[in-house]
Parts: sequence; C-alpha cells; structure tokens
Amino acid sequence: MPDLPEVLASCQGSGYVVAPAGFGKTHLIAEAVSRSSDKQLVLTHTYAGVNVLRRKLRELRVRSEAFRLDTIAGWALRLCLSYPATSSWAINHPSGDQWTALYHACSALLDNEFIRRIVRASYSGLYVDEYQDCSAAQHQLVLKLARDLPCRLLGDPLQGIFDFNELPVDWERDVSGPFQSLGQLKTPHRWNRAGSPAIGTWLGEVRQDLEQGHPIDLTKNLPYGVTLLHVNAQAEHSRVQGNTCRYFRCDPSETVVAIHKGSGQYKSKCHALARTVGGRFSSIEEIEGRSVFSFIHKFEHANTNQKRLKEVLAFAGQCMTGVNATLPAATLRGECCAIRNNTRNPSIANAANAYLTDPSSAAMARLLSSIREVNHVEIIRADLFNRSMGVLRKHAMYPQLTLNEAAEKYHAEFRYRGRPTARRKLIGTTLLVKGLEFDHAIVLEADSLSKKELYVALTRGAKSITIISRSGTLNPAS
Repeated sequence: MPDLPEVLASCQGSGYVVAPAGFGKTHLIAEAVSRSSDKQLVLTHTYAGVNVLRRKLRELRVRSEAFRLDTIAGWALRLCLSYPATSSWAINHPSGDQWTALYHACSALLDNEFIRRIVRASYSGLYVDEYQDCSAAQHQLVLKLARDLPCRLLGDPLQGIFDFNELPVDWERDVSGPFQSLGQLKTPHRWNRAGSPAIGTWLGEVRQDLEQGHPIDLTKNLPYGVTLLHVNAQAEHSRVQGNTCRYFRCDPSETVVAIHKGSGQYKSKCHALARTVGGRFSSIEEIEGRSVFSFIHKFEHANTNQKRLKEVLAFAGQCMTGVNATLPAATLRGECCAIRNNTRNPSIANAANAYLTDPSSAAMARLLSSIREVNHVEIIRADLFNRSMGVLRKHAMYPQLTLNEAAEKYHAEFRYRGRPTARRKLIGTTLLVKGLEFDHAIVLEADSLSKKELYVALTRGAKSITIISRSGTLNPAS
C-alpha cells in the first residue's frame, strides 16, 4: 500500500489531507513534491509559510526546478499583472478589499483558454497549504486551477481561526464534500521530537473531544508536562497569570509563549501583561504593523519639533517600561535641556537636544537607542521597537521618501521575510501565534477561548502546557 507522500504525488484528481497541528504537514508536502516527476505549483498564505516550506524542501534536497513556491496573493498578482489587458488589473500594491477584487480578477482570467494552456504547460500539479485559512474568493480561484491541474489541499479545519471581511472557506461544504479524502496525518511528530509523546497523545484525545463537542476535563488524567492552574475571581486570574509568566522556569535556550484570545480587547491585554511582568516577556505585534503606522500618523501631524519629540517619547513609552522616569523634565516637555552635573541621564538629554536641532530619522533612532540602553528600562514590545528602528533605517537610506512611504517599503519586505521570533519569551493572541512552535505554552484565560482557539493555543507548546482557567472543565463554543 503506498504511503501518504506517494498518494499525494500520484494523485491525478482533486483531494485533501487533514493535517493536525504538529503532525508533519510541511514534511509531507516536501516529500510529496520530491516524488513528483514534473513541476508543481505550491501555494500558501503568508511569506512566513513560504519560508518554512522552502527550508523543508531544501532540507530534503528537492530540486528547485521541481516546484514553484509562492503565496496565493503573490501568484495571483503576478499572473494578473502579466496580462493586464485581459485581467483588467493594474494595481501593483493592493491593500484592504483590493485583495478580494484581485482574486476575483484572477479567477476570471483563468477562464480564458490561452491562460489555461499556459497553466497546464507550466505546472503538472497543485498543492495548497493551510487551506482552512482560505477566503471564499481564494477558494474560487483554486477551483479554477483544479480544472486543469491535479489538486491537493492540506489543512486543519480545527485551526481555521482567521477572520475575513467575506465568509471564510467552510471545510465541510467546500472541501470534504466535493474533494476526495486522501488521508489524515496520525503521528504527533512535534511532541515525539521534543521527548513529550504523552502530551501528543493527550492532545490527540483533546482533538477528538473538541470535534465531537465533548467537554475537556482538566482535573484528572493530565500527562506529565500539562498543568492546570485553577483560579476563581478575575483579580486572582490576573495575579496568577502575572506570576506564572514572571517566575516561569525553563532552560535559557528554550522558548515560551503566553497566549490570549484573538480579539482586539485581548491584544491590549497582551501588551498590559508584558508591562506587568517588567519585560520578561515581549508582546507580539500584528504583521501589518498598525501601531507603527499609528505612531507615524501622529508624528507627521505634529507641526513643531517640540510636539514631534513628545510623540517620539510617547512612542518609546509604548515599547519600554520606565521611560518617563529616565528623562529630564525639560526633555519630557519637548524642550532643549541644559546639561548639568545633576542632569538625569545626560546621554538621553543630549540625544533629545540633537533631535530638536535636527529632527531626522537617524537622530530619532539614536534617541530611541539611548533610551533603550539605560539601566532599568526594559523592552515590553520588542517587535514594535525593532520594526520602528527598521523603518527609521529605511528612511535614512531613502530620504526622498516620506516616513510613511519608508514604513510601507519596510513592511513589504518584512512580510516577505516573515515574523522574527528571536525573543525567547513572548505573549501573543491565538491569531498571532498560529503556525509557530515553542517549547512551552501558557494558555491564558483558557475558559474564554472558542473551540478552534483553544486547540491552536494548546498545540503551541512541545514540552509543556500550562493552562490558566476559571473552570476545571472546558466546554468551548464553536
């Protein structure tokens, strides 16, 4: 009987594989592509996903000629821009709802017979990763490609937590109904590799309960490495989650993530918790960098150097603890500071004075760096701080751009590189940590999570899972 990679490689129709978190989906795709004789089109959603797949393909020494790897968005954009007269598409950098319009334009383009011949001549098969994250417009595009190419969809309906302005793909209606089941991954490789097979087995049982709508009893039969911290009142909840993060013990080389619900209210809670624990954990930002652009908007609308300096200092306070306490009073007011023997942190005062004289991006970067280097100042939003420094460096390199244009340029490259995870201890929402792997996971307010969010949160930690909940039995809503 052929193994699953061979089943995918030899598939001549349209089928799907259900791939639970941590069960080896990326390896499966790479292995299947390696067994294909002709060029495969491999699509996913993010550049971070592209980078993960590329690394795995290289690890398995798959010939570069054997595949074309891209995001759905990037591939659709390039095809439409290659045939602008036929596609009626001329926007080089779509944003917002323009992306949905692009997918509709690409779907219509794929109805042209000469385009279909080009697709058939270019590729002999299609793989689409993380299919549960497809929008309805992306799904229609894939259906057009599936008319001409063997199509293999890989994903996990229990991880479909992304929100769209339009309806997301419905796995039962759009995938398991019309497509053939090619198999399901069964081995929890993530936990086996980490030396925690019992956690992997337990998560498999949790998955079954979630799929069947059964409650999850956390008061008994938890495997080694899974811990329930049962709290009562909200005040106790806040104290316990703060102390759990503040005093979490693990090897310095290991990674830890604390996970909140994905709504806007909980994004603010992530930032607040990072501040509460004094920078021991850093809060993850959205890939779009809304906080960076919000700062730039305020900065560009400040009409004096004094107001601009105050906006820079306010932004520093978002990224770091203890900023106001490190600054001389005159600097806090946005004024030039007379440097005396008793001036608080004269290096910052000098940098602020220099900025008032020359309010350039390079001077702003030097000021932010000087604040960062002061003792007792701790980074709580390292992702935000590092992105802002990247934008300032970009602006210094391209002074002909506005600061907002430099930020757009930086974030276009940032999306391609994927989210950096250099910090060992992070706090993020389910939406921001989905697809990432850590040694340890702390699930915050577990009783607030939906079924899919709970599964995503529980499957982030390979070596341990700490669950903080007001209830010992979780019965999440769909």
